[in-house]
Amino acid sequence: MKIYDVTLRDGNHALRHGLEPKFVAQYCREADSSGIWAIEVGHGNGLGASSHLVGRSVASDEDLLAAARSALTSAKLAVHCIPGFATIHRDLRPAISLGVEVFRVATHVTEASLAQTHIEFLATQGVMVQGVLMMSHMADTQTVIEQSRLMVEYGAEAIVMMDSAGHLIPQEVTERIQATKETLGVEVGFHAHNNLGVAVANAIAAHESEASILDGAAMGLGAGAGNAQLEAIAAVLERSGDSTLNMRSLLNMSSLVESTYRPNLPITTASGIESGMAGVFSGYAPQVNELAVEYDLDTTTLWEALADRRLVAGQESMIREIAEDLRNL
Repeated sequence: MKIYDVTLRDGNHALRHGLEPKFVAQYCREADSSGIWAIEVGHGNGLGASSHLVGRSVASDEDLLAAARSALTSAKLAVHCIPGFATIHRDLRPAISLGVEVFRVATHVTEASLAQTHIEFLATQGVMVQGVLMMSHMADTQTVIEQSRLMVEYGAEAIVMMDSAGHLIPQEVTERIQATKETLGVEVGFHAHNNLGVAVANAIAAHESEASILDGAAMGLGAGAGNAQLEAIAAVLERSGDSTLNMRSLLNMSSLVESTYRPNLPITTASGIESGMAGVFSGYAPQVNELAVEYDLDTTTLWEALADRRLVAGQESMIREIAEDLRNL
């Protein structure tokens, strides 16, 4: 079992991309002795994403990665990259030079073909490459398998399903993981969000379905309602006899996040549940809540409108447009 820590990337959503190199180095020093396989670092939307559209980072990709690299000797350094935000020459090549060992190339669940150029390039560079299907609930199991197969053909060594909206329930996770694993025969991973309060249960369901990569974040720090809580996953695995992780280190990491970023820790709010039920990217929660107040709208109505428009990550600019349309009805 490989535990993949997304605290320093997905958690940057919750910090409004305010993560600083000093904290990255401090966290990585503790995480390096925890038995975690890889630590993902960067802007919430990955390499090259810092922008007015999705939020500007306080620190550059280079500074964050350099801080992590200086602190890691056992755990692998990893990044998330979305084609369109991340380019090969501006972002991927420098990340390789900085010592990044694991690259996740992510697309919307029905758009795997957009990852071809990035995956094929990385597959020749002596690094590990994983294909990521975001918003995986927005396609049926057969489509997930077909899109996963494309990424494997391009050179991805593993496929990670992201429940970006926290919409799935355990039996749906089990079906998707088992079918993909049996059909493609590659490593499969799962990334949960906690909008419906079942992120840890979904991660454990993935594990029991023979997923070999589980994502988690210390204190659940992540977009919207947060990720599956890393230390809780580890505790369940330990109780079931399936963990080789150092719980003391994990709890120290949890305490560090809690003491440093207490105001930013995710909770399962009414708005978070609404986004999970609607199946909309949970990272939109701050914008939805702000615009609902600004336009005097009910948040449920706004989440449902986003779902009707099938909004996906990276389309933040459309939320205001949709809110204006609702106000003018």
